[in-house]
Amino acid sequence: MKSGRALVTVVVVILLSLTAIYWVMDNYNSNQISNPFQQYYIPQSINMSFARNFTFSTPSNGQGYYFFYITIPQNSSLQNGNVRIVHSSNMEETLSNKNGREFITMKIYPGQAYANFTYNFKTYGQNWQDIVPESGNVSQIPSYLKQEYDHAEYFNTTGSNKSYEVIDPSYFRNMTINITKNDTTVASKLRAIYNFIVQNFKYNITYNLGNIPLTAEQVYNDRIGDCEELSYLFESMSRSIGIPSWTQYGLLIQQQGGGISIGQHAWIQTYVPLLNGSGEFVNIDLTVEVGGQDLGRGFFVKYPNSLTEWTDNGNSTDMVAYHEFLMYPSFGLGTISTNETDYVFTFSQQGIININTTSFPIIIQEADRK
Repeated sequence: MKSGRALVTVVVVILLSLTAIYWVMDNYNSNQISNPFQQYYIPQSINMSFARNFTFSTPSNGQGYYFFYITIPQNSSLQNGNVRIVHSSNMEETLSNKNGREFITMKIYPGQAYANFTYNFKTYGQNWQDIVPESGNVSQIPSYLKQEYDHAEYFNTTGSNKSYEVIDPSYFRNMTINITKNDTTVASKLRAIYNFIVQNFKYNITYNLGNIPLTAEQVYNDRIGDCEELSYLFESMSRSIGIPSWTQYGLLIQQQGGGISIGQHAWIQTYVPLLNGSGEFVNIDLTVEVGGQDLGRGFFVKYPNSLTEWTDNGNSTDMVAYHEFLMYPSFGLGTISTNETDYVFTFSQQGIININTTSFPIIIQEADRK
């Protein structure tokens, strides 16, 4: 750059950190708890309405623009609703649908700008623990799922040639074979991996905006991880023995400290074949009790306050694209400042689902360092 010419500060990519702490069910609602060592309850459904309001500020004399991305929650059998958008006149809105992900691209021009997103959804809880006795073995898992997921995945920052192998099945294969050596069904192997992680790891927010998540190997060595990183560890282990599992990303709306909070969250989805030839897609959420009591509260349970935005399709490029939050594709705009303010209007719960934790044997699995 020529002498005397001002440097322009640019933001290339800000990664959306998945750092929400998942609340333990004992703190969710005291009148929903029975004996915590035998059974507990989650809501059958939740009606929720909330707003995520973003403001942006850039120098008014800039010549460039930013792109701001936000993913729209999926409609499925476990959630349905819509998102309404209002934004300032110096923004352009484009709706895209690619690789199973619907997202809004907001083109931001110089000056002050805002974009307000109002979510109205009904979400449902689900308990799959009753299928455990009917679980089949690994050979019954459909081949298309193994092809899609039983491999490594990488995390690359935009504009960088460096690759981070966040999901690494080969590193964990011998260890996972040993941990699951006494298990014959898919459900029991998944439970053994769940036990191992819950009993030997702790939840911790390990990265912030602008950084990338820890790899599964780093999580294993450090014994800590956030919701996304612990999921990568689980997926590395299950994939290493031929059980496809993958991350679902989204929002977590939870009662916490007398109020209601909104944050990013990640959890696991996998497939359990059944003896009758069918199968079920199920969820596993490690952060419900990792580092605490292992009662199976996050095993084969979908919490209704988790709002799914995108399901990993096994493609590393698509996984990184989900994390792209703010991009600066052209010079001349200067530094942008952003702020998010959240408001919850409705959070009403209906019905209960009984989770019987005594249906799972808990075997203490000591950490087996490689």
